[in-house]
Amino acid sequence: MAGQGAGVRKSRMHMNVVIAGGGTGGHLYPGIAIARELLRDSGNEVLFVGTDQGIESRVLPREGFPLRTITVGKLKGMRLLSIMRTLIILPWSVVQSLRLLREVRPDVVIGVGGYSSGPMGVAALVLRVPLIIVEPNSYAGLANRKLGRMADKVVLCFPGTGAQKFFPPEKTASLGPLVRQGIDRGNRDRAITDFGLDPGRFTVFVMGGSGGAHAINMTMVKAARFLKEVPALQVLHQTGEKDAEEVRQGYRDAAVKAVVLPYIHDMAGAYAVADLAVSRSGATTVAELAVCGKRSVLIPFPFAADNHQEYNAKTLAQRGLAKVIVQKDLSAEILADEIRRAVAQGRAGAETTGRMENRAAEEIVRICKDHVQAN
Repeated sequence: MAGQGAGVRKSRMHMNVVIAGGGTGGHLYPGIAIARELLRDSGNEVLFVGTDQGIESRVLPREGFPLRTITVGKLKGMRLLSIMRTLIILPWSVVQSLRLLREVRPDVVIGVGGYSSGPMGVAALVLRVPLIIVEPNSYAGLANRKLGRMADKVVLCFPGTGAQKFFPPEKTASLGPLVRQGIDRGNRDRAITDFGLDPGRFTVFVMGGSGGAHAINMTMVKAARFLKEVPALQVLHQTGEKDAEEVRQGYRDAAVKAVVLPYIHDMAGAYAVADLAVSRSGATTVAELAVCGKRSVLIPFPFAADNHQEYNAKTLAQRGLAKVIVQKDLSAEILADEIRRAVAQGRAGAETTGRMENRAAEEIVRICKDHVQAN
């Protein structure tokens, strides 16, 4: 574990915490935000538990966090054979989780949803380790829905999550978006220079998650043909590796000023320069847009589990922060119309007044401390 060594019980002033979950960025990055807040106290220790197949196996080593993996299959959206295989290996997943928790002896287990969250949550309940469930989406995932009824505390990160009544109200806390500290404090002037943008133009920031979104990429290239007569416009576009060159050439052919990058590391800077975001609506993206107070056009991924991306997007739309276009209705003309409408309103109207506070990670750490002190 990150800190002073695994398997050693520490004083009640400090905590050993296991964060279980991942599979996708929407489950992993909220866990990273919690971990960073925990490690502001150098006496705390954090260990992530995930799977070999999930995004965590690539991201966490780069972020400097320790990761242990267990064997877990998928359930949602899978074919019958895959579901049967997952159910067969599920007892072994729980056994692995029990062994890991007995070795590490954490003070708290935090489940953020995703493949490993279920078995680790069950193991925490069996061993009577305090279990905190964190739901980053507006519609709770399967693992969190099942475990939340038995957990010590359930943290909801969007106002709409509680409407489905999955969790006992007496153990539920609604804390708002869970994102990394500083995401809303990017330096616009420096980012304009670093990205090679024009400070006087209206900037549309297009993204589809860390790997890009092919449907959005291709629709935006087609929309560029309708935007070449908007001289005040420029685009910052994160495409993912596969589409970068095709998208870059598409903007050149349409004579639209654009900076196209496979991946953007300075997301705080990207949000700082953005006057409008065009994006999928995964949990992390929607939370960051809410905290940064940015106008957006959200195109939910239509195959997300339980259609949670559409729930996420509607949460922002209800607060006046977003326009939602479901993918079956998406076209180059419709997207171009939304962008033209935003450009016409100008940069003065780009930053909304509905900005949400970024205090969830701090509050989750406080909740963990309360449960450690109570046990």
